Amino acid sequence: MTGGVLEPSAVCDGGALDCGAGLLIAIRRALSTIAVGDILEIRSEADSVATDLPAWCDIVGHRLEQVTRTGTTTNYFVRKGR
Repeated sequence: MTGGVLEPSAVCDGGALDCGAGLLIAIRRALSTIAVGDILEIRSEADSVATDLPAWCDIVGHRLEQVTRTGTTTNYFVRKGR
């Protein structure tokens, strides 16, 4: 994961959803709107996403570039692969 500011092409605000409760569906929809190589910012308040999202990215071929935290929200910056 890199440092610095990444400019997302789209944002997916998952709120309190975790990966098993629909967040991955929302992420897939958001990824379908951006080009390969672009960044999707995923906002989540669910703690389990910190473990589940990196594993999912590895499986499907996206790259988790950066993770930041503001209050109770964690922002994940994912570069779309393939």
